[in-house]
Parts: sequence; structure tokens; C-alpha cells
Amino acid sequence: MGVKQAIHNNLRRPENQTEHSWTDLREVRAPAVAEAEMISTSQGAPFLLNFDERSMAGMMREAGKAGYQDLINETNVHDYAPVGCLENTMVGNDRSGTVDNNLNLLKAVELALTGGKDLLPYGDPLTGKKNRIRQDGPRTGPATRHLTWEAFWKAYAEQTRYIIRKCVDLYETTESIRARFCPTPYLSCLVKGCAEKGLDVTQGGAEINFTTLEAVTFATTVDSLLAIKYLVYERGECTMEELIAALKANWEGHEVLQAKAQNKAPKYGRDDDEADAMALAVMKLWTEETWKYKTRSTGRQFRPGMLSWNYWVGDGYILPASPDGRPKGRFLSNAICPSNGADIHGPTANANSVGKALGGRNPEGRADWEGYVNLLPNGASHTMTFNPSILRDPEHREKFKAFLRGYAENGGTALQINMLDPEMLRDAQKHPQDYRHLLVRVTGYNAYFTTIGKELQNEVIARVSHEGF
Repeated sequence: MGVKQAIHNNLRRPENQTEHSWTDLREVRAPAVAEAEMISTSQGAPFLLNFDERSMAGMMREAGKAGYQDLINETNVHDYAPVGCLENTMVGNDRSGTVDNNLNLLKAVELALTGGKDLLPYGDPLTGKKNRIRQDGPRTGPATRHLTWEAFWKAYAEQTRYIIRKCVDLYETTESIRARFCPTPYLSCLVKGCAEKGLDVTQGGAEINFTTLEAVTFATTVDSLLAIKYLVYERGECTMEELIAALKANWEGHEVLQAKAQNKAPKYGRDDDEADAMALAVMKLWTEETWKYKTRSTGRQFRPGMLSWNYWVGDGYILPASPDGRPKGRFLSNAICPSNGADIHGPTANANSVGKALGGRNPEGRADWEGYVNLLPNGASHTMTFNPSILRDPEHREKFKAFLRGYAENGGTALQINMLDPEMLRDAQKHPQDYRHLLVRVTGYNAYFTTIGKELQNEVIARVSHEGF
């Protein structure tokens, strides 16, 4: 039974609250009730998985792309399971790599701006010695010569495809070494297909074999493309030359243009159809390119996923400033999440954007499974933040249950919920630009914490800081 159906069943049977086995509990006491109650205690960061319709759509998509329809189909797709963090696989015969490669999508934007060169010279962090700027990607020509948005997009797409090919080639080196020198005989005895083929799992012995490209910096990339389109091609707020100069200067001396990039250009995560269409275009571009490749030494099919680990933090200190207004040194976006501060239209808008970026729903037309499309079969990490005070009264718990029901209908495959403590609220006072998405319960209404006055902010902090009477 999928999460969506379980939630609907629960809404029809509110009396089913106690004394159920774990299996019954999962089916009857659905996330709309059980998880809402757990989350309201603010004693952890719940991780919600098994949004079945979207997840199974991904499994069916990868079966079709890789020719595994005899192994993954409508008769057994329900047997999938998330492994590691959130990566979906089949059971018993699937030894797919889940976090094998990390693809930095934003680098392609940088290369498109420079005709394939690094925007800034990189250097040794220990010696401080700078390297010469080098030709890293295809020679797509200076961005100043791209007179239309379509021309710039073409250059960006070429750079993206090039980076994917480089990732594939680099991974082949490690894949061939493991296949030759790193056998795992015990594990191979447990995975169906290895004994039948006489091959170790490292040699591609399992019946189902994928390796994964995990994309990083998705929202930063989407927002950067939206900013370029808005600032240069649609509104004429600046020339391409001026934008590139601002990025090289890390926005110093270009603060007005930076503010326009941050506050005027469309952003992914707001349920804005224009922005979400850009997100879907970026998603289709890199995922379709990923499906073109297999490892040469073991024949494993590359598939797409989105799990950023900590690369979105470290890479922010390496990559130069980005067209979305982000300066060098600030974090990049995490997995499929909107950029920090961008999802200012509420959690439902955030979730809807994620669902659309994954491919959306197409009940009457072509879909992967039961009207759902999922362009990321390996899974996509989605983290959202709430203040604990927002769930401490029955009315708002009911609203949160409705949000979970909506997420099951329209959202992603893996939802992580952060509950924030008073110290984070104090930090939000000091750095409001990083917390524009933070919702708090005021009295009879919710508000974005950074939009209310200092006095009211202090009152909210004091309220949630109480630990006794």
C-alpha cells in the first residue's frame, strides 16, 4: 500500500490509533497522523520515505531505460526498498551503486559564461600559488556573443554534456580497478545473478546493475540560469559583459545588480511555473544525457539521482560567485531543495516545485507509473525546515497532516524535516538573508520569522525557550 492510499485510509478511520503491529501501523496509522505527532515533539529530524507512487515511477523508468523490464515490472515493483540514505533498489538481485559520482551542474553555467574556461584561476590553498586559467570545457565561444537566450542555453547544454562525459570517463578508471583487483566473494554469494554468471558483484555479476550520477547544486544552477535570462535577455538590467565582471569581482561594487539577481529574478521553490519549467528543463537535460552511458569494463548502466552529501558546502568555497547573486564562499543548494532563502511562499509551494522538477504528474498521458513521472530513479533528498512551535496546537497539526497528504500526492520521494531551536532563531536575527524561508507560529497565524518586527521576534524566541513553569 502506498503512502497516498494509507493517508486516505487513515482519514476515513481515525479510530485506529493504538495496538497495531508494525505492518498494520504503517498501513493504518499513516504519516498524516503518526509522523505529525512525532514531529510535533521536536525531538529529532524525521526522515520520510516510501512515497510509493513517485518512487515506483522511478523504478519503472529505469527498467525501461536499461532494458530490465523482465526484472522490474508491475508485478514486482512494489518490492523496491531504499538503501543507504534514500536510494531505491530492488531486493536480492540488485547490487547497484548509489553514490558513485557527483556531478556539479553549476560548473556548466560557469563554463558557458566563459566559452569553456575557468572564470577565476584556481590555486593551492597551502601555498597560495595561483594556476593559470585553463580551457576546461568545449569552446562554445564568449557568452557576450550569445545574442539570444536560446544561444546561451545551447552553450550551457553542451558544457553539461561534456562534464557528464568526463565523470563517466573518470569513473571507468576506478570501476575497472575494482573489477580486477577488489573482489567481494561473500557478498557475491548473497546477490542473485553472480553465481549464475560466474562473476563477482564488482564485475557486474548481479542481475540488476546500475551506477549512479548524483547531481549537486541543482537549485543554484536553475536560479543562475533564471537570473541570466531575466537580467540579460528579458529585462536588459545589464549586459553579459557586466554580469561576468560582477561575478569576477565577487559582486563587490555591483551590489545593486546582485540585489536584482537575488530579489527580482524568478526562483525555483516558489511553485512558479516559469521557474519550475526551467528546473524541469535542466533536469531533463542532464538525466537524459546520463542514460546514454554504461561502464565499459562491467556493463553497468548509469542512472541519475540527487544526493549532495556535503559537496554543496565545500564546493561553495571553491566555485566563484554565481549569477543568482550568491557570492563565493557561501553554500550552494542541497540536493533537490530550493536555495536557502528562496522558498518564501511556504512549504506547499516548495513541495510542488520539487514534484514538478521530478517530472510532475500526467494522469491522462504518458507517465512512468500510475500517472507519475520520476526522472530520478535513484532518489532525491529533500529537506524542509519548520519551527517546533508551528506544530504545538491541534489546528496546526491538522494542517501539517494535510501538507503531508499533499506531499504524497505532488512531492518527491524522500522528505527530511528539520525542527529548529531558539538558537537558530537568534541566528536568524543576525543573518536574516539565510532564513527567509523560516515559518513561525505567532498567534492565530503563521509568519515568516524575518518579516516580523524585532519585538515580536524576541517574544517568539522567549516563548519557545521556556523549559519549565
